[in-house]
Amino acid sequence: MSGICGILRFDGGAVAASDLERLTHALAHRGPDGRKSSIAGSVGLGHCLTRITREDAHDAQPLRDSETGIVLVADLRLDNRETLAAALNVGAAELPHMADSALLVRAYKKWGGDCAAHLLGDFAFAVWDGRANTLVLGRDHMGQRSVIYYHDREFFIFASEAQALFTHAEVPRAMADAQIGRLLLHEMTPRAGATLFESITGLPAATVMTVGADGALAQRRYWEPQADPVHQGRDEAYYVEAYRRVLGEAVGCRLRRLVRSPGLIFSGGYDSAAIAGLAGPVLAGRKLIAAASVMPADYRGSIRHARSWVEMCARDMPHLDVRFVTRAGKSVLTGLEAAFVRNGGPAGPYHFVVEELLATLAGAGARLVMDGHGGDYTLHPRGQAALARFLARFQFRRFVRELRAHRRMTGASFWTTLKRDVAWLLLPPSVTRLWKRLRHGPSPPWGDQPIAPAFAARLIAQRAVDVAGLRIAASPRIDMRGQMRKTLRRLMDTAVLGAAEQAARHGLELTRPFHDKRVVELALAVPQELYVKNGRNRYLACAALQDVYPREFQTRSRMNDDEIPDFLRMVKSIEPELLAEIARMERSEKLSAYVDFAKIRRLLAARGPDDHNSGWEQETQQALFGFTVARYLEWFRRDNR
Repeated sequence: MSGICGILRFDGGAVAASDLERLTHALAHRGPDGRKSSIAGSVGLGHCLTRITREDAHDAQPLRDSETGIVLVADLRLDNRETLAAALNVGAAELPHMADSALLVRAYKKWGGDCAAHLLGDFAFAVWDGRANTLVLGRDHMGQRSVIYYHDREFFIFASEAQALFTHAEVPRAMADAQIGRLLLHEMTPRAGATLFESITGLPAATVMTVGADGALAQRRYWEPQADPVHQGRDEAYYVEAYRRVLGEAVGCRLRRLVRSPGLIFSGGYDSAAIAGLAGPVLAGRKLIAAASVMPADYRGSIRHARSWVEMCARDMPHLDVRFVTRAGKSVLTGLEAAFVRNGGPAGPYHFVVEELLATLAGAGARLVMDGHGGDYTLHPRGQAALARFLARFQFRRFVRELRAHRRMTGASFWTTLKRDVAWLLLPPSVTRLWKRLRHGPSPPWGDQPIAPAFAARLIAQRAVDVAGLRIAASPRIDMRGQMRKTLRRLMDTAVLGAAEQAARHGLELTRPFHDKRVVELALAVPQELYVKNGRNRYLACAALQDVYPREFQTRSRMNDDEIPDFLRMVKSIEPELLAEIARMERSEKLSAYVDFAKIRRLLAARGPDDHNSGWEQETQQALFGFTVARYLEWFRRDNR
């Protein structure tokens, strides 16, 4: 969670110290333990330090190698320190006193830009190589750290966050219409490095980029999501053992060198509970601070929430220090504009609860926070298409056995299961598209999205939006592995890890064990036949962690608990204020050109006060999403004057 930044001028002029100082100042929340910069003529690099691990006590960036003149800044945690040390002739006595950044300098000296492929962990780095007059930037395999940049004919500027770039007078502060449209339409097609801002780009994950002294850019991917051959073609017992070993190593690498107790955003589900359980043996007497969003302790209504599951985990995992967070009168309107600054973009409908969770962890002294994101598309796939896949592959006995088990676990009727989990998935795409057209009538499949119709039509006509890539237009597929790869690739093309900037504002480094390269390479080797077994869609997790999960996890339902279980109640409590804000913004022709406010009102009215779905109210979610995007557009333009 440290910060990096820099400027490279192509006109031969010197970098102004004031420009670099503004960059590091904008990243000051990433540097509670110090900020330093280095300027050498036309290149300047800055670093903001947050000490997370023991080795960070020895960090003093920017680092300059006296032998080669190489200068480096990095935001990193290296998990393969011992392997690197052996390859780089670093002695066992020297290694404990060597910061990760110093190891990276040696790795760059040995392998150049190819060093990124030898690193394991979370990292973003920039190296000025004066020998080649080249700036080299790299990002880790799944993009858990970020590099955002602006480039024109005169200079190149980069930072860990886009907002820092706007401190430079020559960086345009403008939003990109196409990206606004893709956001409102929920386009899922990868757009490598795209941000909401014109000419501002993020370095994709698993990418190394070189910037020449003449301004020429060159990028290359050094890794693609793929199965590690060592995991392929094994039996079930192997995958059960490998699950525990590999995920346990991913969790352990994030914990074993910490100087403070770590934190966990804890949903009480299979993903975050796996992290919580596997953390125990590594903590060595310390506590894992687990913050969970739940209903109040005295709540007795029908809203499903995570409190009971979190309490079960606390019962069986004595190393957990659980902190419960409730909404406590706060809403999506609470601190909304401050959230725009923290997020570096539109604040989602859940921003205030995420804020409470992060503040709770930071207040308890954590500097590192984990969450369970990524489990669904790595080691814990839901296997929605498993029944259809068994039938399509003529595995009739397995199909019948799993159909019966599925009904026992879900309570769904025979015909409902066949219709929803089998027939719909096996229909040809042309038939599902026809059905959607008939269902939606003359309106397009994205008709319920809160985007102004003329704006959407213009972007689609310009091919700025891929209609087939919209989440609402996605067709069902039985190729679960293919869907997993698409999701991973889309995430790799994302400029910033979700919630990372918000966490950084609290002095927290966000890291996701399920996004670990080792976990991904195991997940892509697990046979799809193990996604679902005996009616369990988390079968591998349940088998591997049988003695770690609370016993009740073996038979719990498939339904997740939402981060804001009383989402509908929250929205209805502020509905008059929301409607007043909508009416006010609707009078703006500029805002109405992007957002369909009438549609937002219809979506808000779709559910009554008691028509809740334990936080999964799709229409209400869409309405609040459109509302927060509109408020961000208004704020950005006002702040930009």
